[in-house]
Parts: sequence; structure tokens; C-alpha cells
Amino acid sequence: MGLDLWNIFYEVASAHNISKASEKLHISQPAITKQIKKLEDYLNCKLFIRSQKGVILTQEGRVIYEDIENALKLFQLAEKKIRADNELLSGKIRIGISTSLTKAFLMPYIRIFHNKYPNIILEISTDPTSTLKHALKKGKLDFIVAKFSHHFEDEFQYKKLGQMKDIFIANNDYKDLAIKKLSLQELVNFPILLQKQPSSSRDCFETYCKENKVKLKSVMEIASSNLLIDFTKIGYGIGLVTKEYVKKELEKNELYELNVIPEIPPRDFGIILLNNDYLTKATLEFLKVLESDKK
Repeated sequence: MGLDLWNIFYEVASAHNISKASEKLHISQPAITKQIKKLEDYLNCKLFIRSQKGVILTQEGRVIYEDIENALKLFQLAEKKIRADNELLSGKIRIGISTSLTKAFLMPYIRIFHNKYPNIILEISTDPTSTLKHALKKGKLDFIVAKFSHHFEDEFQYKKLGQMKDIFIANNDYKDLAIKKLSLQELVNFPILLQKQPSSSRDCFETYCKENKVKLKSVMEIASSNLLIDFTKIGYGIGLVTKEYVKKELEKNELYELNVIPEIPPRDFGIILLNNDYLTKATLEFLKVLESDKK
């Protein structure tokens, strides 16, 4: 059965009158009567009872009418949601990003966007970049904010927002090391705290060691960068962390940056999108906020 037939039934049932339905649909009364008979034959039941004032729904007809009315309400609600999204009145943006990068970079933009569009929900997923990329491919995220690795997959597009630098940090127990230049070969004689895999910072650090032909000796693996900073504060070892994540600690002299030679090269970070993906107007607006500051 085509949708036109159900629409004719709905209009007749709503008006309780074939003549009024005919005027609204611009279809002749005989044609409407014929279509109603066709629907009744298909369903093998009577849908209307004729009266002097028009038509009355049978019990079967009333059940069908209520189902169609509920379906129409769902369509209208979906249309309303789409219109609201286009007008940036509501909607949801699903962002993949690490907890540390959220604190160090994203929070000010969340505040700006929320003040402008308070009814749009921001859903933040914090996982390793490899996990977030998989979720992006599955359509579970709209975009990712992450540090870029050396390898760029063709299925993604990358938009650079800036650079971040990984550094070695230590507490007051290692303060004397902070006032001199330290070779990478000397550094690896101390206990090194590294984030547990998967970690893009860990991958880049291991590549950095290989390029400088230095083998790691004593390595402690920590689950997250936040915990790594805490372990460094209590003197558990020398930590490798993104400098932007410990800005406050460095300013307060709670931690010290070690001057290690050669320096670890800075890394680009920014937005990762799935190629040829559809982005809602709300998502595009949030990306504008992120990229406007870069410009």
C-alpha cells in the first residue's frame, strides 16, 4: 500500500467527512471513495460507517487512525528536531579528546560555545586516540581533537590548530638537574615515568630514543598523564608529559622542566575528521569556534 492511500484515509478520518477531505486533498469524492474501498479490501475490514453528517470510524478504523496519528507525530517531532538543529537551538555534538587535552585546550572553547548556544549538548568521550579513531569510523563521534602522530591515514582529514611540546619534568628531589643541560644518554640512567600504551606521546618518545640510538633502562608505566604528574610530584621518577598540561605546576615551582639535549620535537595537534562525513550545523559552528582562534 502506498503512502498516498494512508494519507487519504487519515484526512477522511480527521474531517469525518469525504467532501471536506476532497477539498483539502484536491481529489474528487468518487476517487476518494474508491481508494477507501481499496484499502478496506486490502485490510479485509470495514473502516468507516456512513452517517447523515459524514463518516464515523469503526473500531478497526479507530485503531488504525490512532497508529497513523502517532506515526505522524514522530515525523513532526523529527522535522522539528532537524529544524532546531539547523537553527542551532538544540542538538548534540560528540567530541573525542583526552582528559588532559580537554583541560589544557578545550575548556575555554566549551565555555564560549555554551554561552552562545546553551541548549546544544556536548558529549565528550575521553579515550586513547586509536580508540577514538575507531569510534569516529563507526559514526559514534563527530570529530576528534588530538595530537597528530607521524602517520596520517587517508580515511581521515587533519586540521592543525597549533603545536604542543613534550618535556621531562621532576620534583624538588631532582632540582639540581634542572639547572644544567642533560644529555638523553644521562637521562635514561634515572627512573623514567611514561604513560602506558596506547599513547601517542609514548610512541613519539620511543621513536625519539631510537633516532638518538639510546636504549631505555628503568621505565615505570603510568595509566594516565594526570597520574603520571602526581607520581612525579612525589619523586617517583622523572616524568615525560606535554608541557601545556603542567603549566601551573611549573609556574609554582612544584615541578621543574629538565633541559634535555636533544630536545623532543614539538608536535602538531588539531581536529581529526572522517573524510566525506556529514556534519551537523551545530558541529560546523563548534569547529568554527576552534579554528577562529587559530586564525
